[in-house]
Amino acid sequence: MTKVATTVRCVPRYGFDYADVRTVVLDLPHGAEEHDIESALGRWFAQRGISDAVYAIEVDDDGYFAVINDEVFGAEWGTPVGL
Repeated sequence: MTKVATTVRCVPRYGFDYADVRTVVLDLPHGAEEHDIESALGRWFAQRGISDAVYAIEVDDDGYFAVINDEVFGAEWGTPVGL
């Protein structure tokens, strides 16, 4: 199975002042779907000692994105996206 490096947008669930949009890069199978992304992202956070990070996986015109529980944003992870 071929894996593709995919950038996933991670948006805060509620968007408190301390929570920003960030991105992470995951190795996903070509044609990955919602459950594949959720599973890979859950493992990505678990490897960094962060549990219960992923609230949901959604899709918009730009593709899939992850909704992340706001309390996770207190830790250092991902790349902040300047809006």
